[in-house]
Amino acid sequence: MAAIQQHVRPAVAADAEALTRLAIAFRDHLQRATPTEAAFREAIAQLLAAPDALFLLAETADGPAGYVLLRFRLSMWAGGLDATLEDLYVDPAHRGRGVGRDLVGAALMAARERGAVTVGLDTNERNEASNRIYASFGFSGHSKRWDGRQVFLRLTL
Repeated sequence: MAAIQQHVRPAVAADAEALTRLAIAFRDHLQRATPTEAAFREAIAQLLAAPDALFLLAETADGPAGYVLLRFRLSMWAGGLDATLEDLYVDPAHRGRGVGRDLVGAALMAARERGAVTVGLDTNERNEASNRIYASFGFSGHSKRWDGRQVFLRLTL
């Protein structure tokens, strides 16, 4: 399939509706019932205004095609600002066209511009398409210190 031109830019408050639609599509893709549309709207509005968050929106001639959400925090272990690639979602109609790759590349550039020294993320090992993108940028789950795979653990409260 031929690549199409897309533009990746920082999202602004006026993009809240497009981000909400994309987040709902992501939720539905994950076969989840929550968060609700109202919860997404509230969280997205807060994140768009937060100094420690950055949404990047990919647009094509057809409209919004995907987004990435970066979060930033000071890390004593990283020796500076650590960025987390919290979300990456590409609308199914735009997959396989380089949109995800463009979003990750733009996210890494934005993290560098903001002064981040590391970028981390969590993903599912079966998410092959995303894992190929992440690996192409040098992301790895291998720990040199322990000579094994890093493991991300979560507890729902």
